[in-house]
Amino acid sequence: MRKLTFDILFYYFSRFLIRLALPIYLRKLCVTNFDKLPKGAPLLIASNHPDSFFDALVIGSVLEQPIHTLTRGDVFRKKTAAFWLRQINLIPVFRGSEGRQYVKNHDVTAEESHDALKQGDAVVVFSEGICVNEWRLRPLGKGTARMAYKIWYGDDALQSMKVIPTGLNYEHFRGPGKRVTLNFGEAIAAEDIQTSPQEYEKWLREFNETLDRRMNAEILTIPADAPQAERDLQLNDFFDKCAASKKKSNPLLGAIGWIGRIIHLPLYSFFHKKAAKLTARSVFYDSVLFGMLIYLYPVIVGLLSIIVAAFAGWEAGLGLFVGLPLLAWVGSKY
Repeated sequence: MRKLTFDILFYYFSRFLIRLALPIYLRKLCVTNFDKLPKGAPLLIASNHPDSFFDALVIGSVLEQPIHTLTRGDVFRKKTAAFWLRQINLIPVFRGSEGRQYVKNHDVTAEESHDALKQGDAVVVFSEGICVNEWRLRPLGKGTARMAYKIWYGDDALQSMKVIPTGLNYEHFRGPGKRVTLNFGEAIAAEDIQTSPQEYEKWLREFNETLDRRMNAEILTIPADAPQAERDLQLNDFFDKCAASKKKSNPLLGAIGWIGRIIHLPLYSFFHKKAAKLTARSVFYDSVLFGMLIYLYPVIVGLLSIIVAAFAGWEAGLGLFVGLPLLAWVGSKY
């Protein structure tokens, strides 16, 4: 049994908030082949990377075991940021181009990932190496292949580890109200790679070819130069398979949903403008907006509830504490 430390408690608290908030933030999350994930095996989740940190939040929300996510190292340079990122199990990855002083951290990254897998956790690696808001798989780097090789054939080898080709597909990349599919592909085991481990470079190439093929099977591909009309048509066709459940017209719920949206509009507008300013509407927009909402919205609701309770009694305060999130949920669905 794991010792309960601050970082473990904060991780599970964060996952609890994410699981509560995602059904409000997303119109629909569709997960395929979750039941086919290997049971009891350490998992290396090899995913595409279309929406920055938000990708890891979606993946982590559905897995039972904790996840550890390999993340670009430059976001760890400020000590305060590094501390909080560590609390949610982010592992920094520094590129050699960022300076020789960071090259030594490659071994630390590999060691932390290996340790996480040994204790039965999942490690998420974004195999493209960069994040771009688009609907296609970019060429894979060799990082995932090298990582798998070291885990399977390096010191303290972990042959039971499985690599899970994973595809994340978003209806759009800006804010709430979108449908998302999370597709887990056919697992890759050490014995699936026919090349001898002694032929290192050839082994890496075969692994990447296998991973690329299995990831592409789970990812919507739309050419970057596709006309807007064609792109919209492909998105609609693809996400019709992940249609939000149809609800019968209900005037009462519709009215409650409208009230919920009106009440939350000033607060959402504030967070929207703040996230847009902080990220300059870059690929980090969704992650920053959602992060502010999951951590600050409960604080705001709690403070408002305490104020109401002080003036109108604890029943009114409790009603507000429960009622505001429910209004937000109904507003997102009706």
